[in-house]
Amino acid sequence: MAATAFAQKRDGIGISFGANDFYGPQTGNYITDKVYTVNQNLDTGLPDTSVKTTFRWHPLVKFSYWRRYSNHFDGSISLTLGNVDYPTSADDTNYVIRRKLGATKFVQLLAELDARFNYNILTKENYFISPYLFAGISGSHRPGYFGATVPIGAGLNFNLSKSHDLYLNLESAYKIAATSHDQNHLQHSFGFVYWFQPGYARTKPNVAPSVVLPPVSDRDNDGLADNEDACPDIPGPAHLNGCPDSDGDGINDKDDACPLVAGLAQYHGCPDSDGDGIPDNTDKCPYLAGLPQYNGCPAPDRDHDGVPDAEDRCPDQAGPASNQGCPEIKKEVVEKAEKVAKAVFFETGKASIKKVSFKSLDELAKMMKDDASLYADIEGHTDNVQPKSYTNMDLSQKRADAVREYLIKQGVNADHLTAQGFGDTQPVASNDTADGRAKNRRTVIKLRNYAK
Repeated sequence: MAATAFAQKRDGIGISFGANDFYGPQTGNYITDKVYTVNQNLDTGLPDTSVKTTFRWHPLVKFSYWRRYSNHFDGSISLTLGNVDYPTSADDTNYVIRRKLGATKFVQLLAELDARFNYNILTKENYFISPYLFAGISGSHRPGYFGATVPIGAGLNFNLSKSHDLYLNLESAYKIAATSHDQNHLQHSFGFVYWFQPGYARTKPNVAPSVVLPPVSDRDNDGLADNEDACPDIPGPAHLNGCPDSDGDGINDKDDACPLVAGLAQYHGCPDSDGDGIPDNTDKCPYLAGLPQYNGCPAPDRDHDGVPDAEDRCPDQAGPASNQGCPEIKKEVVEKAEKVAKAVFFETGKASIKKVSFKSLDELAKMMKDDASLYADIEGHTDNVQPKSYTNMDLSQKRADAVREYLIKQGVNADHLTAQGFGDTQPVASNDTADGRAKNRRTVIKLRNYAK
């Protein structure tokens, strides 16, 4: 009955409160604007500047009449009244300059009459929130001038009653000037719209002559005639068109892929016991959550470390996900690599390794040869002082390459070494001091025990 009522034409009235914004569309400063004031400081004799954030909106009240033509379309006529600091000229620049300089305000009464056509995106009878779009034509009047605008915008209706009579209405419109006596402006409002219930005309029922009807056939004796029974030979409830529902899940047996086990409509009547989105009748692990690519079973994890074999760089050795599923490298080994990196020195502005660094690098080479599972990522970093012969990025790359080549010459597997220069893009300290620049000129060696 509610849907039928909404399909009929209905009338409504509304009242709203809100604000006009002429300043925003002319300046791009919507909602608020900053006002700067300069005063002389009596103590210092110097000018003091103060900044104040102020609203540029002007309040309004709106009375409206609504007419519904269908579930999606209605129209409205509204009268809006409000005092506004209205431009005194069609020239936007004069208005903006006057406002920014803080000249005397010219407050005038602005009256606007809107006629609009509204399209309800979601119908009011089916949704608590009904958004809509609108467009129309508007006439305006202020002392001495008539103008016209084209309002376009959007709104929301919130249902406040079970009978769909009362709505909270929120609306925003952009009014495009159509004459030289008006200007582009925004208009926002909130209020209430009350819809009157439609009347219904009583009709006299048609009295048909008494007719002797043939006896109704109901072979399964379920109270539903055979010509209306989808399962005429098996008793079933009327809400399932006379078909049985053995498992009581609301899906009749003929449409139920699991007729003896209660399930869900989305799985054609079958259950999903482990909640993995794969129904039990196609799930090879129905009581253990899994993935579609493994037919409902969990991803293989040979070492049971919680990292699937497909993502595990060490599938036969347990390790944390933070280390790609490989065992963590011993703390003392990592610290030794970091110590070696701090002991690598180069000739100033060059990629030549100083001899004082060889002993530390030899220790790293021995450690990597003794443990074939180790890989090293060598990073070169510089400060922001540019060398004369090439760029910092080139210098950092050449230095990282030099460390890699040295380790290879000491017998380290080349496939276990990478070199990357980062120039001055990743400073660890300020480049404004000598100490900070010294910290930024560094070599970093990161160990891992898996191939990338």
